[in-house]
Amino acid sequence: MPLKPGSSQETISSNISEMVHAGHPKDQAIAAALNTARDGMKRGGKIKVHKGPIHSTVAGRTDHLPMHVASGSYVIPADIISAMGEGNSMAGFKVARSIFSQPGPYGKSTGSMPYGGSEMPYGQPAPHRSEGGEVDAVPIVAAGGEYVIPPDDVLHIGNGSLDHGHKVLDAFVKKMRKKTIRTLQSLPGPRKD
Repeated sequence: MPLKPGSSQETISSNISEMVHAGHPKDQAIAAALNTARDGMKRGGKIKVHKGPIHSTVAGRTDHLPMHVASGSYVIPADIISAMGEGNSMAGFKVARSIFSQPGPYGKSTGSMPYGGSEMPYGQPAPHRSEGGEVDAVPIVAAGGEYVIPPDDVLHIGNGSLDHGHKVLDAFVKKMRKKTIRTLQSLPGPRKD
C-alpha cells in the first residue's frame, strides 16, 4: 500500500484514510502522510499554504484536516470564531477577516482591494516594493471553523514583531473565552412548564 505522492489536502487526507483503514494508528497515519507530502516538496513540488477561514463538511470541531500554513501564522480556535459570530461560524469568519486582515490603501482589507488585490491598477507591481519570496510551509492538522492569520497580519498586529503579535492574539483568545463564558453563565436556564 504505497502512499500517493502529492501535497494537496485531498491527497494527504486520502493517504491518512488509507493508512487508518489498513489498521495503522491515526497519529502514525497523519505523520506518514505529512512526511510523504514533505518528501514530494523536496523533489520540487509546490505546497499550497492556507490562510483565512477553514471550512469543513464534517460536523464537530475536531482536528482532522491536514494542511500547510506559512511559518509564523496564528490559528484562532473554532470556539472563538463562533463566539465572534454569536454562535455562527460563517458570521465569525466575516468578523475575523475585518479584524485581523491588514488594512489596504483605501481603509479596506487587502482581500477587498480593487484591481484584483494589487495596490496598483491592472495588477502592476508597486514601484520600490519587494516581490516577496518563498515562505516556509508548516504542516498542521486543523479543525473546521478555525481561522488562520498569516504572518504578515500577525506582524501588523504585533507592530512589526511576530512574537508580540502572537502574545496579543493569545491575550485576545483568552479574553474572548472569558467573555463567552460570562455570557453563557448569565443566560437564563431552560423554561420550566
